[in-house]
Amino acid sequence: MPTLRPRARLLHTIGTELISSETVAVVELVKNAYDADANRVVLCFSGDLQEGQGELAVLDDGSGMTAETVTNIWLEIATPHRMRARTTPRGRRVLGEKGVGRFAAARLADSMTLISRQTDEPNEVVVAVDWRQFRDPEVYLDEVELDVIEQAAVDFYDRGRVASLWERVSLPRRSSGTLLLLGGLTRSWEEADLLALRRDLSRLITPPDVDGNHDFEIVLDLPQEFEALAGPIEPPTELMNPPYRLSGSVSADGTADLEITLPGRDPYLHRVKLDRNVQHRGAGGMLASGPFSIDLRVYDRDSEAISQLTATGGLNLSTKQFRDLLDQRAGVSVYRDGFRVLPFGERGDDWLTLDSRRVNNPAMRLSNSQIIGTVGISADANPDLRDQTNREGLLQGPAYDGLRGAVTEIIAELESARFKQRRPKRGERRGRGLFDDIDIADVAEAVRRSHPNDHALAAVVANAERRISAGVEHVREVLARYQRLATLGRLVDEVVHDGQLSVGRIRRVTRDADRMLAGSGACELRDEAVGFVSTVDRQADYLAQLFKRIAPFGGRRRGRPKKVSMLETINSAVDVLASRAAKVGAEVTVGGVDEIVTLDPAELQEVVINLLDNSLYWLQHVPKGSRCVDLTVERLEEDGALALVIDDSGPGVPPEIRASIFEPYFSSKPDGGGLGLAIVGERVADAYDGALHLIDSRLGGAAFRVTFRRRV
Repeated sequence: MPTLRPRARLLHTIGTELISSETVAVVELVKNAYDADANRVVLCFSGDLQEGQGELAVLDDGSGMTAETVTNIWLEIATPHRMRARTTPRGRRVLGEKGVGRFAAARLADSMTLISRQTDEPNEVVVAVDWRQFRDPEVYLDEVELDVIEQAAVDFYDRGRVASLWERVSLPRRSSGTLLLLGGLTRSWEEADLLALRRDLSRLITPPDVDGNHDFEIVLDLPQEFEALAGPIEPPTELMNPPYRLSGSVSADGTADLEITLPGRDPYLHRVKLDRNVQHRGAGGMLASGPFSIDLRVYDRDSEAISQLTATGGLNLSTKQFRDLLDQRAGVSVYRDGFRVLPFGERGDDWLTLDSRRVNNPAMRLSNSQIIGTVGISADANPDLRDQTNREGLLQGPAYDGLRGAVTEIIAELESARFKQRRPKRGERRGRGLFDDIDIADVAEAVRRSHPNDHALAAVVANAERRISAGVEHVREVLARYQRLATLGRLVDEVVHDGQLSVGRIRRVTRDADRMLAGSGACELRDEAVGFVSTVDRQADYLAQLFKRIAPFGGRRRGRPKKVSMLETINSAVDVLASRAAKVGAEVTVGGVDEIVTLDPAELQEVVINLLDNSLYWLQHVPKGSRCVDLTVERLEEDGALALVIDDSGPGVPPEIRASIFEPYFSSKPDGGGLGLAIVGERVADAYDGALHLIDSRLGGAAFRVTFRRRV
């Protein structure tokens, strides 16, 4: 009966394609040493480090292997040995389980000699592998013969190669372990490459003051011209004392026990219930991601803050040097059982989308370049957070999404504490580049790429893009003429805040249209697609109306407010968010007295949309079936003012932030801009001699009362 007969180049494919880079290959060999219960591993580069030349020796002081172990386990591809034995004799959780990490050596060199000796064994075992055999397309895998030689200890002898390597790095010699001699490097190693390797290795193991594995040491030995980069791998001490820090753990039920440190204050404990949103929950209401630990070190990057930090810490660094060091280390890394999971936390890897969050609210949000963070998971406690085959990241799915959401919520807790600590003084200038995000160019380009032949769809999206761009330019012209007005900063922020809400809807609708067209064919769903895109056009109209409200500041007289029905105008605003409410599963009711009032219907609708949108967000954090919002209009007996109460059954406003929620830029939403309540309050106060108050909720959540006294 015929059987599968793989070619020898299959192993070359495993070594060079599943192991995505030389750095990942080195990391895999280091992890193998850790799984062998080693305390130390030495990476020794020698010779001329050019392609086809030079040598890399990887030496560890682990348990070593016998000839039987090499034959029956090491030479077995995808061996289930580590899946059966998930812990080492010393009790370490095994890092490698797929049985292919050993072929990382094929990515690094043309040949390999493995020499290993087990503790208390008189002999050592030697295996020589020429990886070039596995690149020959004519050779079958079963035609490659490897000799496993057991001999009296030569290299693991007092004067052997192993002893000389330990002496070379000034460490006590060991009588057991494994030595890999990788000859004929597959690429050249320049100073920049070795610097990057050292930097990556320094982040491989959790920092010394974070829970993790601290009984494992990595030493880098290099030729004389690179001697400055040699030595034990350690994290830079200059970044060990940040002005802001949050550390703690999150249990499987979403309870986060955190310790927060702020400048000039003693650390304090903070407990919060995270991620009540059911979409990130698994069976039994537990976090889909499972429990994890977290440590965040946060820095302000302005010159004044850096100068103060370097002065108080006794650091002999310039502002540029400190920023460069922070750039090298910044990012939120993920560690499994004490070892880093690539590429999380790499430079340019913003897996939590922190930078885009900060664009919406630069006064409060943190950028990726301000945080040195670690998230700790484990193979046993987080079984659904699994590696991709190429060792680059975690598999997408509910567990991964849940981890991202929960970590973002924790970052928001630190952002909130930092914001209150750094609360800007009245009149202080805030933020810049606020119009940069009013743009759907990326959405338009995505539609063009996905449907290059759908000219009707492309034309409608292009038209919406042109109209939005024209509106932005009009606002720029108006604001340029009145940039000395004291209200300009808030005015710009208001336009950006409301404009971005509309752009967000544009993007969601466009994505829906894109998915429908991709999944079912453009011909079958032509009417539905056109309907979606017409919604894009309506949202562009809404954004244009926001821009037009700037025009009265150009000197033209404002039109007179209209007489409108209060309930009819509120219902029109509720209709704007009807699809969102349906998606959330919220019951929205409008009631109370209907009054004919003289006001701008767009302003009233803006108030309703801001507050209702806020309620719908927080309702996602309570179980379905209990999600409701009541909008009630009433006359106040004490002064005859007209009031609108928006009451929801959400989680409510925590007591510790009730005094802060009306401040511009403060937000307890992980992605909030912090302007919604401030805009509502100021618009009502300015236009209608009214006010916005947080009152006791009849439904058990948050209730806001908006009062109108003028023209009602």
